[in-house]
Amino acid sequence: MLCGEPLLLRNLVKLGHDQEEVVKNEIDRVLGLIQEDVGFRCISTNKKINDPRKPHKSCARLTVEYLLLVVELALKGYRPECSDALVHYFTKRNIFYRTDDMQTPMVDVMLGTFYPPDPIKIGAHQIIYALRVLGCKPDSEAMQTGYRVLDQHRLENGRYVLTASKSVPAFKVGNVGEENKRVTLYAYMALGFEEALFDFNGIRN
Repeated sequence: MLCGEPLLLRNLVKLGHDQEEVVKNEIDRVLGLIQEDVGFRCISTNKKINDPRKPHKSCARLTVEYLLLVVELALKGYRPECSDALVHYFTKRNIFYRTDDMQTPMVDVMLGTFYPPDPIKIGAHQIIYALRVLGCKPDSEAMQTGYRVLDQHRLENGRYVLTASKSVPAFKVGNVGEENKRVTLYAYMALGFEEALFDFNGIRN
């Protein structure tokens, strides 16, 4: 998929290919495309939605993908130069919202727990986790907003619900509308629960 390159690179990093020259060079190239508004521009070739002759704001959907890529690099011990800029992109929006209307989400699916991640659909649990990894303070206004969104999907037993998924996921992710171990893992890590790494060992993907 045209919009899927950041997730492809993220997966290659996760699988241990981050030191391969072709992967490193491509990561450096695409991260260098960050815009002045510290996001990443839509790469659609459809001129009706992305006329190259006109200035465009960054695409929130694509920028979230780059956030997940940068997090995987950080977990490998490499923090790209654009990391702080990406964090700022989301924190100045209280993670999810338009800068001109802090009550309206940039992308509705970001307020749910969509899983597994898709090039245009990534859930709150993974976004908040990513910001936590990159050093966003838990008591900041943005993170507190994120935690309130997460709490909407928390059950009485402490686990979290899967709100949506792909129509044909690549693996058995669980049933929509029910508690989900993978969503719960990311939510726990976003909250800073270190024990999550042991309670859910081996399922972060």
